[in-house]
Amino acid sequence: MTSALAIDVSKVTKLFGSRRAVDDATLRVGPGDLVALLGPSGSGKTTLLRIIAGFEVPDTGLVRINGRDMAGDGVWEEPERRRIGMVFQDGALFPHLTVGANVEFGRPRPGRARESLEMVGLADRFASFPHELSGGERQRVALARALATDPDVVLLDEPFAALDEGLRGELREQVVAVLREAGASALLVTHNQQEAMSLADEVAVMRSGRIEQVGAPEEVYAGPASRWVAEFLGDADVLPGTAAGGVVDCELGRFPADRALNGPVEIVLRPEGVVLDAGGAVSGEGSGRVISRSYFGHDQLVHVELPGGTRLRSRTRGTTAWQPGDLVRIRVDGPLSVLPAPGTGAGKDDGREPEASLERTW
Repeated sequence: MTSALAIDVSKVTKLFGSRRAVDDATLRVGPGDLVALLGPSGSGKTTLLRIIAGFEVPDTGLVRINGRDMAGDGVWEEPERRRIGMVFQDGALFPHLTVGANVEFGRPRPGRARESLEMVGLADRFASFPHELSGGERQRVALARALATDPDVVLLDEPFAALDEGLRGELREQVVAVLREAGASALLVTHNQQEAMSLADEVAVMRSGRIEQVGAPEEVYAGPASRWVAEFLGDADVLPGTAAGGVVDCELGRFPADRALNGPVEIVLRPEGVVLDAGGAVSGEGSGRVISRSYFGHDQLVHVELPGGTRLRSRTRGTTAWQPGDLVRIRVDGPLSVLPAPGTGAGKDDGREPEASLERTW
């Protein structure tokens, strides 16, 4: 018998006036999985989380948790009946209660509060108050409280955003380890690409209320569904090309492409997949000229210009000291994505305005 999905969101839409905060969103979290809902500010990810938690009512669509209908088709379950554990950005601990009383607030079974605190490594702080804890310790208490009631799912809303960078990296590894140990099914809302890609089993990328792409971190990074997804997930450069008969031709040569693609396309390249070799020419396929170089010790980022004027970046080991003006041969040694050029039919840009910021946080 197949286990029910921990979270099953189907075609959910939420309107605030005329604005579609969530637009026909479908999202699934399997038993014991950690899924990251990733998007820039204003993309609708927190609204979707609140719909799952029962803090917002969807206008259309269905929400199921562990096989039970929670919202949609005339069904509505209040938040306290959904068997959900919540971890908020600021922890949301009660300042007048001890750590132990905070964890016991949801009335877990006897002894479970201490078990949960042991799980997060804070059993010795049972009698402490929140103001006596560090920021990271408060978030670990919040996680212990979320796990104490043995929830069907744990929802984490930007749980590391308020912490400094050093503490954030350490704490997120600890939190994921605790979730894995507990066998918890979890949905993590974040705007931090590094956080989502390094921690989650699957990443759901959200933009303007819509879920643009869902897949394993390696899949969405190496095979983005759109140029927007590619550029949001990490450094990416775009090279124009022409596709026909299952291949695409561009200034770097010829590469395989989907046979359904014909005509102008965009080739998305990651800098770590662009390799430079000495011995280039002033012109010709696969040739380029070094424009600038940033050296970081362990690696370097080299900017090169192709004869046609397109500029690409190459991230390589720092052992070769490329200098501006060097002529190089350029080859691709890594995944690339071939996407229809804007305005050419299927797969074209949908015309939505970009969010206020697409800044990457890694």
